[in-house]
Amino acid sequence: MNVLVYNGPGASPDSVKHALNTLRRLLEPFYAVCTTNARVLQTEPWAGKTSAVVFPGGADLPYTKECASVISQLKKFVSKQGGTFIGFCAGGYFATNCVEFAQGDPQLEVVGKRELKFFPDTGRGPAFHGFKYNSEAGARAASLRLSNGEELKTYYNGGCVFVNAEKYENVEVLAHYNEALDVPYSQDPSSLGAAVVLCQIGKGRALLTGPHPEFVPKLLQKTNDDKYNSSVVEVLLEYEKGRLNFMKDILTKAGLHCNNDFADRVAPSLTPLLVMASSNNHLIEELENNVRNSDGIFEDGAAILEGETDSFRIYKGFDQYEAAKSELLGEEPDEVPKSIIISSASEPFAPRKLTPNFDTAKYFQYLNPQSSVGSLLMYGEVITSTSSLLNNNKKLLSLFPRNSMLHVGTIQVSGRGRGGNTWVNPKGVSASTACINLPLVSPTTGRPVSIVFVQYLAMLAYCKAILSYAPGFEDLPVKIKWPNDLYAMKPEYYRTKKLRLTGRGLAGSKTPLTDVEPAYVKISGLLVNTNFLNNCYSLLLGCGLNVSHDGPTTSLNSWVSILNKEREKANMNPLPFVEIEKLQALYMNNLNVVLDTFLNKGPVSVLPEYYDLWLHNDQIVTLTDHQNVKAKIVGITKDYGLLIAKELVSGTNTQFTGNVYHLQPDGNTFDIFKGLISKKVI
Repeated sequence: MNVLVYNGPGASPDSVKHALNTLRRLLEPFYAVCTTNARVLQTEPWAGKTSAVVFPGGADLPYTKECASVISQLKKFVSKQGGTFIGFCAGGYFATNCVEFAQGDPQLEVVGKRELKFFPDTGRGPAFHGFKYNSEAGARAASLRLSNGEELKTYYNGGCVFVNAEKYENVEVLAHYNEALDVPYSQDPSSLGAAVVLCQIGKGRALLTGPHPEFVPKLLQKTNDDKYNSSVVEVLLEYEKGRLNFMKDILTKAGLHCNNDFADRVAPSLTPLLVMASSNNHLIEELENNVRNSDGIFEDGAAILEGETDSFRIYKGFDQYEAAKSELLGEEPDEVPKSIIISSASEPFAPRKLTPNFDTAKYFQYLNPQSSVGSLLMYGEVITSTSSLLNNNKKLLSLFPRNSMLHVGTIQVSGRGRGGNTWVNPKGVSASTACINLPLVSPTTGRPVSIVFVQYLAMLAYCKAILSYAPGFEDLPVKIKWPNDLYAMKPEYYRTKKLRLTGRGLAGSKTPLTDVEPAYVKISGLLVNTNFLNNCYSLLLGCGLNVSHDGPTTSLNSWVSILNKEREKANMNPLPFVEIEKLQALYMNNLNVVLDTFLNKGPVSVLPEYYDLWLHNDQIVTLTDHQNVKAKIVGITKDYGLLIAKELVSGTNTQFTGNVYHLQPDGNTFDIFKGLISKKVI
């Protein structure tokens, strides 16, 4: 399940960063914590896959404007579907019945009714005088009195007090301000002001805070604000253990499941990116020549390259690893210059002590020597994003030999998906980006190359790599969801239906059409970034595949374990668990073949294989923009890769009217049965 953190107009970048840091530390691996925006909340079917929506600090008024169209969805998500709404500071104001902020101050005053109304009274603030927008001038270490009587000091900057909180039956006060406030908050002068409240809203809950218990003191140390008060952070650091315990307690009360080892979890520092090739030594030589001929400068044994959004220090030889690594320790991943180390002839593969989570020699062992795609490997233990790093830095991308490079990372701290979502990829989720170059015209057919099909081919290659990983893997219930996601059957569905898959291959994973959506869950997605460089297409195929991480969904190795129980009962040898190095190599081998076939023979040469592995054979959809007529999916167009659907005679699933429609995703919204735009063509 997802925990979505709003990142749009109104949300301050620092507040988003702190919220993501703390929530990921406490909630992963049980939830995927990622960012979202108003457009996604309005257009995507997010509610069924989400446990909580979070609005961080910033400014409440832009929230009301940007999110006006999703208020009803947020209300329904909480009250009807049992979801959780979390509002920190500005997010807390946003969820009250009425906001009274800096009343009487002509420069700061914001007063008005709000639509969410999760808290039935007023959010009044700032609770303490001195607030200034986009400044640390009014920040302080606010003292809170917790419900168990303990004291906690946490970051505060402009938040509200929840007025008359004690008088409402559906409101529980989880923390009070433990000091005098500068605004009125209760008819009882002897009471303390409510700082953190939990509201029961129908089937769901709303957790709202005035202060910032999600703020991380160590991140506050890195502010550039000249009003920054270091003594505030020194106080907060003394209460860090209490802060995390308090956050765990209130998130648990809000209905979320927290991990128990959060005290040991810290944001990892980046590690150097290691570049190597196998027998294709000319690739390393070409790369080094390109570095020398670039507009970079050389300093202290490293070539310094300024990319469009990042800078890079490029070293030669793995003996430079410790020096390169030391430059990254404790630095912000998105701000520090990235270190790249190119292998030497004396040490072509990275020593295992440098890459404990990925055996680079094993990758090349399984890579077909004739394969061009993936013949140059750039690997990092902890990276920002395999996709964004290359897509945002064309100068770096241009240094790598064409059609050769695969970028792999074990832990991705700034992963990106469609819709602008960001997340942390933990261990067990294989993150990679393949760099592909294609001509504008096929050299054999002379026809223009339709690059829309590349996304289909990449997922086809990954699916084939999985099913051919070893004898018996053809039984894994994995399927392609159009256009470029990989789904696996839910273990719960498998157990509930008492299915048996061993020895039956793909036939064993047949599922009734009405069960496709509840039966399957996403384990991989593909993001394609396309550029036009040097008179050809340059494509980055970014993919994250859940190999062994059983957080919010399932994984390939979970299915290996399930099938091995079946095989044990049948006296069959067990299947091996999936190794990421081997799977990545098989993916590259298959991608090289399907791309070559597509380039030389066109889409018709590869679509039959795609159809064999997708979820949509004979799938029936409702075309909401054509009077809700029913239509059956029968294939994909050969030009633009749209779905082809034939309209069904009312009341039947086998007879057609003769009308044909071409279907495409509504932006990001294509769900298995939802969100299609259709165009009548016959």
